[in-house]
Amino acid sequence: MKQEIFTDEFLKEIGFTLIEKKKGEFKPYPIYGKAKDIFGMSIIQWCDEGHSCTYFGDSLKPNTSVALLKDGGTRKVFDGYVYTQDDFRKILSLTW
Repeated sequence: MKQEIFTDEFLKEIGFTLIEKKKGEFKPYPIYGKAKDIFGMSIIQWCDEGHSCTYFGDSLKPNTSVALLKDGGTRKVFDGYVYTQDDFRKILSLTW
């Protein structure tokens, strides 16, 4: 089973606050979430259902879809998937 990446503890560790978390209406009932940093300039949006395959049709192991937006949500700096909290820490370290 896939580990939940965006836990309350992890969000606090990376300096984000949960602003929305909801369960999808259709099977498999994915969890959608949204968090912002202290200034409201960086926003994380995710879906724990993730991506099932690459653009080329290759299967992927269970992952979490994530988008990282900057400048109050007007600039998308990452849109893809992560497997672990360390993956997302790396993405944060590569963006400003």
